[in-house]
Amino acid sequence: MIVYIEPIACPRPRVTKQGRTYYPVRYKNWIKDMRERLKDMSIPEGALHVELLFIVKRPKYMRKGERIIHSKRPDLDNMVKAVLDALPIPDDAVVCSITAKKFYAAYGEDPQIEILVSSAENKKSIG
Repeated sequence: MIVYIEPIACPRPRVTKQGRTYYPVRYKNWIKDMRERLKDMSIPEGALHVELLFIVKRPKYMRKGERIIHSKRPDLDNMVKAVLDALPIPDDAVVCSITAKKFYAAYGEDPQIEILVSSAENKKSIG
């Protein structure tokens, strides 16, 4: 599934003086939007393998061209956390393997997140 949305990273939760934790409004709105877009996504039962490809907006200073590896902030692990928070699964604990990459968009390409969720039972183990 391809979701045409600007990828963002999961921020650290903020803590009030009373000890309550919360996330920034921008992140809450992004999660709400992603959940709406992913609500019809079919998720298999049991342990899951998630493949993610993040395509981030290409900066204007870069030359025209194809996708380029993105090695700056935001961190890939925090981008993964944001998507896992939005997936229509009851608990992130069912995800037992993840493959993720991030790139700058090709010239003229829109920011997007490509998501593939499959059963982990079909994947070969490393060791």
